Amino acid sequence: MGAMTVAAASTPLLAACGGGGGAVNTAEANARVTLPTHVPYAGVTPDLPAGQDLLPGFYRYPDSLVTAITDKPGAGAGRVAILVDTFTPVPPPLTDNAYWQALNDRIGADLAFNMVPDSDYSTKVTTTIAGGDLPDIVMLPSWTPDLPGVLRAKFADLTPYLSGDAVKEYPFLANIPEFSWLPMIANGGIGGLPTPRASIGEIMFVRDDLVAQRSLNPNPANHDEFVELCAGLTDAKAGHWALGDTGLGGGGALLYLLEMFGVPNGWSEQDGKFTNAVETDQYTEALAALVDMLGKGLFHPDSFSATFQQGRDWFGTGTIALKVDGYAAWDILLSTYQGIDVGALLAPAHDGGGDGRHFTGKGSFAVTAIKKGDEKRVRQMLSIANWMAAPIGTAEHLFRKFGVDGVDHTMSAGLPTLTRAGETNVKIPMQYLVDQPAVLGPGDRAVVDKQYAFHQRVAPLLVPDPTVGLYSPVNASKGSVLSKALNNARSEIVRGNQPVSSWAQVVRQWRQGGGDQVRGEFEKAYAQQR
Repeated sequence: MGAMTVAAASTPLLAACGGGGGAVNTAEANARVTLPTHVPYAGVTPDLPAGQDLLPGFYRYPDSLVTAITDKPGAGAGRVAILVDTFTPVPPPLTDNAYWQALNDRIGADLAFNMVPDSDYSTKVTTTIAGGDLPDIVMLPSWTPDLPGVLRAKFADLTPYLSGDAVKEYPFLANIPEFSWLPMIANGGIGGLPTPRASIGEIMFVRDDLVAQRSLNPNPANHDEFVELCAGLTDAKAGHWALGDTGLGGGGALLYLLEMFGVPNGWSEQDGKFTNAVETDQYTEALAALVDMLGKGLFHPDSFSATFQQGRDWFGTGTIALKVDGYAAWDILLSTYQGIDVGALLAPAHDGGGDGRHFTGKGSFAVTAIKKGDEKRVRQMLSIANWMAAPIGTAEHLFRKFGVDGVDHTMSAGLPTLTRAGETNVKIPMQYLVDQPAVLGPGDRAVVDKQYAFHQRVAPLLVPDPTVGLYSPVNASKGSVLSKALNNARSEIVRGNQPVSSWAQVVRQWRQGGGDQVRGEFEKAYAQQR
């Protein structure tokens, strides 16, 4: 999808503190948005080159790091309140955290992070938005109800600061590719900052060491062979199962089966006509396959109630051997659970006709919004975000990820290792606010090569969601209700309370309840962008 046209950068800066950031969220207004000009950072050469949908790979950090930002980006900002999700234990408070103190000194402001565990973040975001005292910077999940309306009412319109060449004032935000900016379009402008994610999306990770120990086929060529692999990894009496996440809440084994059976990534588009994944025969087949695998006892018995972190712990300890997770989890799993061998399993076509599909990710983990304020205040927040997006090859990046050399980490052969203090202190989740574009590594050469080879194989198979960057008013107002109805019905089927055959009626109700309206609005928005 090409850059969207119109000189949005000419919008007066006063709009950033006006009553709602300009236009109401319509397909027509959003189609006219000019995305930030992409200016890739050229200050570092990867060991493994980037390509179309292929991440660059690094074996080590460069010997000489560039100090890219010589001033303090938050100078004069005072206290900066930040609300952000976290998927790891909350680090020690500022008074007991030397890394946090050093971070504030480098930024030149008092970064007051409110780091909320993921299990509580939904409630926290809802109450924060409903309250009258917003933080300066807020990570808004993509599922935030009426996200465009929230952005318009509560947060600054970033269009005049970032649209087109205006973004060049923030070079590390300009380094973020267009793919990650598309989900930021709202209300005829740029509603927030992306947390860049690679196009590869989620991966079925596999404990290669456990597969090898049991002499199992590591490359199943069809659905039957995948089930055989799962059976070989399951020994309930010994407390081992193949899988631990059905995917009822998104992702999980169901995602992998959808890719295997050739289901669209959310929606498909052909000649301007849209079809939702749930309407396809392949979706029903994948759902039936999941029910069958549950009946065979291939899932951990607590799969329906397990938390996100429990699933990772099961994988790391060998309780389960297969887990769908974000691509970045590859390094997290290896560093968290020492001594394991992690690989990735590409979905085969269910009938053995080659490779299956791989769903393209959304481009951004969330939307990072900046509280409405005068131009000076908004620019201060953008300068801080620009610092947080500093890429590999800069001193700012290494500090952000690993803290102070000799205190928070030690360096050997170009690779940092966190100290005991660093393991707890350097857990401030800035990567969920804004970050550099995704890369592989730096890390062990064999691991980076393994990751790169998988990405090379997956890149040609990526299937995008054609609705990314499009807007449907009905989807914005009723999408969460429609999705909840689908999820509840799917849960009843997967839990064995309803037959798979009941899915057809569920889809009919979805269409009548608003699904067909959403389809029509996406088709109209798509036509306007052509």
